[in-house]
Amino acid sequence: MTTRVSLPHSGNFPMIRNFVRAAASQSAVSITRSTPFVGSRFFSMTSSNSGRGFKQGRGTGDSGQSSLYNSERRWKDDDTFNALGTTDELSSYLGVCGSSAQNDGGMDDVVETLTRLQCCLQDVGAHLATPPKSSSERKQKKTMFDVAMVEWINAEIDRYGDDLPAIRQFILSGGGVTSANLQYARAICRRAERSVVPLMREENIDPMALKFLNRMSDLLFVLGRTACMRNKFDELTYLRPDSFTNMKWDRKSLHDKKK
Repeated sequence: MTTRVSLPHSGNFPMIRNFVRAAASQSAVSITRSTPFVGSRFFSMTSSNSGRGFKQGRGTGDSGQSSLYNSERRWKDDDTFNALGTTDELSSYLGVCGSSAQNDGGMDDVVETLTRLQCCLQDVGAHLATPPKSSSERKQKKTMFDVAMVEWINAEIDRYGDDLPAIRQFILSGGGVTSANLQYARAICRRAERSVVPLMREENIDPMALKFLNRMSDLLFVLGRTACMRNKFDELTYLRPDSFTNMKWDRKSLHDKKK
């Protein structure tokens, strides 16, 4: 049976506004299941038998160019496609993190938060794919970045962060598979943030989209610590190298005969 998750999608901005505000005002908001949202767009957890399994019009990017939402053709190494590709990579890796958290057990709220982040990234991508300088007012309005997403992500940072011990040392990635994956996702998020900076300078995209990615990396850091704590792993912390070695490494030629 197909499970449909009613979550925001690019082009449904009034819905995401209500969605994130509701999430920010509650400690845990359940994902509505079995009900497609406005526009008959939904996320399916199983494959559908209707229609084709891939979009029509394949091959339009074989020449090294592709189209933005405003139908403008650009080379695939353009800054916009670099940012779109990196946010897509981030969303994909959040799927890895969510699957890992689901396997851990006792992490349903984390899985739900990660799914919501993937949905928000869809809307971030829609905004990036609609450069204000070359897009119609209608399409700009349809893909306008919703500041409510930043409000929601700030609330999530507080919600999870309030349950964690204070940080007294630099924390290393690790602390179990899920925690390590979330810290890796945080690093990808930082790269996504950097990829958006040129678009803010040259394409006049909304600076709040950059702010969202910046706060998202903070949330992923907090979620990584949460996974470590709930799964009862030790948190790895930085130690000065001179505390465990004098840094004078022994060297031996590979050609020396073994004694």
